[in-house]
Amino acid sequence: GRINNHPGNIYYRKLVTTYKHSYLDKNTKKLDKVKIADHIVVMIRNNNPSGRFLKEDPQSKLWKEIGDEKARKKAGQAMREGATKTRQQLEEGTV
Repeated sequence: GRINNHPGNIYYRKLVTTYKHSYLDKNTKKLDKVKIADHIVVMIRNNNPSGRFLKEDPQSKLWKEIGDEKARKKAGQAMREGATKTRQQLEEGTV
């Protein structure tokens, strides 16, 4: 819906797609995965205008910033979506 079509979210998904293969590569160490997720957060934050990671407060219905740690977790989680298929494609060399 409306949130998925926001330009910032489109840019975020594009970044996730760009870095997903290196994130899921079997040779990528855990620390490097954290760095990749952090890099995405930094790129969003340094965008012009700067991007934010927001979550709607269920009571007030206002959008609140979730902070860098949760944003990194969110980026990592996004890169793991469809991981089985992506890893299979990486193994087969079809991506």
